[in-house]
Amino acid sequence: MADSTDYLTAYAGRYRDMFPVRLATIAAIVALTFWVMGWGWAAAFGLFQFGLYVPLWQAVQTALARPDAPAAARRFRRSAEIVTLCLASHNAVFILAAWQAQPQHLDYLRLLLAGNLMVGAHQVHVSRASFVAAVLPPSIAAMVIASYQVGSDPRLLGAVALFVVGVIAAAWRQWRSDRESIELMSALSERSRELRAALAEAEVNRSAAERANKAKSRFLAMISHEVRTPLNVILGLTEVLRGRPRPAAETTIVTDMADAGGMLLRLLNGALDISKIESGQAELQLAPVDLAGRLDAIARIWRSRVEELGLTLEIERQGSPEHFVVMTDEARVEQVLINYLSNALKLTPHGAIRILARALPASDGRIDLDFEVHDQGPGVPGDQRERIFEPFEQLAAGRAAGGTGLGLALCRASVEALGGALGVRSARPGGAVFWFRFTADCATPAIDSSHAAPALNLPDRRPRILAAEDHPANRKLLTLLLEQFGVQLTLVENGREAVAAVRDQTFDLVLMDVMMPVMDGVEALVAIRADEAASGGRRTPIHMLTANVFDDDVARYRAAGADGVLRKPIEIAALQSVIMGALLADA
Repeated sequence: MADSTDYLTAYAGRYRDMFPVRLATIAAIVALTFWVMGWGWAAAFGLFQFGLYVPLWQAVQTALARPDAPAAARRFRRSAEIVTLCLASHNAVFILAAWQAQPQHLDYLRLLLAGNLMVGAHQVHVSRASFVAAVLPPSIAAMVIASYQVGSDPRLLGAVALFVVGVIAAAWRQWRSDRESIELMSALSERSRELRAALAEAEVNRSAAERANKAKSRFLAMISHEVRTPLNVILGLTEVLRGRPRPAAETTIVTDMADAGGMLLRLLNGALDISKIESGQAELQLAPVDLAGRLDAIARIWRSRVEELGLTLEIERQGSPEHFVVMTDEARVEQVLINYLSNALKLTPHGAIRILARALPASDGRIDLDFEVHDQGPGVPGDQRERIFEPFEQLAAGRAAGGTGLGLALCRASVEALGGALGVRSARPGGAVFWFRFTADCATPAIDSSHAAPALNLPDRRPRILAAEDHPANRKLLTLLLEQFGVQLTLVENGREAVAAVRDQTFDLVLMDVMMPVMDGVEALVAIRADEAASGGRRTPIHMLTANVFDDDVARYRAAGADGVLRKPIEIAALQSVIMGALLADA
């Protein structure tokens, strides 16, 4: 500590601060000495004292300018000790000499000696040696004068000794207090530097995290667009097929396609929602769900994969069918079941995987739901059962089977969002049981009308709809979907063509893709709104039809003038609602 730059800077600063008081004290002594003893004694005292403060000032300035120089603390300490010894010794010798030359001024000299002792003892001292150098010469001089005066009476000598000891003791306590305060200041300065360094590092890490988060957002937006675009075609064509009569065998196949596509879409939405899940801001999408039917659909779609692996899949339900119909977030429940089932398939070498679902009425009239997935894998050690639900945490068997280590963390976030709990326990005779449970309100089964022929109460004229879409498969899909509604459809391939079409014709509704060549959808939207504002003409309903549906994206579309956003894959009911809304607004 004594050699630290903070310690040196603190002491050098205190020496610098004492200069005005010390120099003013010397000047006052010089003036008083001139008055009492004449100019010769005053000049002798002043010149020597002022002269000694010159090297001390230089030592202080050097220490403050380069506190981190090699051996800087040692040089400053030695300089201060030498100058202090010279100052105190000069004071003592000066007073003894003046006493011998002019003994009639002894009272003045005694007071001057006592004052110098007290000032020297209580001034700043960088070390014990400096303190001793300040108090020893005047103490010796005081005892010499007292010894000469005492004669046969030792009481005066004792009183002087007691005075000197008292001054030294009080000054010693102050020096220790000063030293401790400077050590505390040095420690605080060091801690402050560490905190500033930590803050600077945290700022660097925050900037890196922000860049990583932006990169993640761009990546997720790209994944969202690239996956939703073909998925839009698959699900859209499936809905078209479901609306047409066909043999029962083909109907089952189309239904399985629709169920699998719906699961894929919900899994995609859950995975892309990871940012909200991590921040605890994920919102539940509550709707009536038949969880028994969802479980059957999952088993039906995954059964072929189970059979490929030489395993068997058993489903057991406990509870009345109506108790499985609840208000919940279908995607969250489905996500957990599929992740549990996927892990069981990866970890079970042979045998059966069993899914158990219970739905029992709770005391408050709600429904307690409990799901378990039993596998016959290596199991999970007791001390690892909490850790595996943390992001990127995997057991050795899980790493060997592949995966990112995010699946169970997403399950945990989803179940907690549902207000439930999850975990894992050992199975008998071997394996593991992954479970989750939550409570939900009862619900009435929703009527599935997605495959029914759409029915719109259209006006006498056929509604005119403009669709801007650069992807050929999506244009074909829009044609198939909208022809069911009996509309006049105009298709363009980029934003510039959309702007030109709106200038030339009147449309009841514009469906605008976002990512298009030549001019993107947002630029086209802004251009159309600018034309409407300049001409004072009718405001055309414009809905963005896009795979980029993050909250920031939707806010950007709205700010540019969009009336709404339809996400890809297209939901028939949502499309029908947008068309009806545009027609009613124009009525």
